[in-house]
Amino acid sequence: MDASGLPPWSFEIEFDEEEAARNGYDPDELYDCVGRIVEPMGNVRTARGSWQAESRENQFGAQCPAVALLVKQPWVMENVRSITTHEDMNEPDGEDYLAVVRRVRPELFPEGRMWSRPVAPEQV
Repeated sequence: MDASGLPPWSFEIEFDEEEAARNGYDPDELYDCVGRIVEPMGNVRTARGSWQAESRENQFGAQCPAVALLVKQPWVMENVRSITTHEDMNEPDGEDYLAVVRRVRPELFPEGRMWSRPVAPEQV
């Protein structure tokens, strides 16, 4: 487990509930929709907004494609507050997956939503 207490090969997604309501979404339904996408890939829901790989045999094949697919969903990117992945012990608090997306696929962010955790100037 890392400093967050979550096991490797797990991830958390948090939706901005006020933004979701403005966009006409029920936040609980957004989390359920995430589950319908990531659970068939070998992830199991552990809490509201949290999933982990079902087994060590499929950990990489479960998490990586799941979060990559999630950020391609407009309804996710219009309402997401954060996505944190926990892959191994190298990132003690997990990795800000939206920061990764901002660096490599900024076009996936809707106009005006190019944020997640605060970005240090050297990361831009």
